Amino acid sequence: MSIDIRALRAAAATLALVGCAACGGSPAPVAAPSPTITAAVIAPGSMQPTAPARPTPSPPANLPTNPPAVAAPTLAPEPSIYLWPTYLPAGMQPSAAESRVSGEAEAGEDGLGFYIITLNGGEGKKLAIGGGGLREGLPLGGDEREVTLGGRSARLISSGDQRELVFTIARGKLFVYSFGLSEAELLRVGESLQPIDVRALRELAAPK
Repeated sequence: MSIDIRALRAAAATLALVGCAACGGSPAPVAAPSPTITAAVIAPGSMQPTAPARPTPSPPANLPTNPPAVAAPTLAPEPSIYLWPTYLPAGMQPSAAESRVSGEAEAGEDGLGFYIITLNGGEGKKLAIGGGGLREGLPLGGDEREVTLGGRSARLISSGDQRELVFTIARGKLFVYSFGLSEAELLRVGESLQPIDVRALRELAAPK
């Protein structure tokens, strides 16, 4: 199944509806890291009476009286849901009309913020990057294969001039869609994805 320009605009409009539905509520709570597991405290046992004719023998000197301490594991931090490529093909410029980033009091699926930034280039080229609390990536049917980019697993879907990377991540969604770009360019974009401050994404999506 192919996507045209109207599908991208429809996706941005859907995000606007999702965001507005959460505008009246409270800001999505920021997930607090799980507490570090501390060493267990062993409560002393009850004192037992000792028979006067049979004193309690002392324990052997080499018998440990307390179990060895177990180091508390450190939980890995949650990955950022906001990612942006350090590489973009030449001439690609953000389109505010086709972009949407959640505001301070907005949340999408699972209480996560969300974003979709669309960039346009010459000769009808297009690139869309989205993630966070989205219901799904852009629906594209075609040939599929598994790839690994920047340490992340993804499905590469190809259909004519259209391609899409759909990543497998811990929280939310992450996709990169392209029209008119080569497979090598799309893979390079996906390889370069790095965490970014959401305020920088809002600036990209703001009307100029």
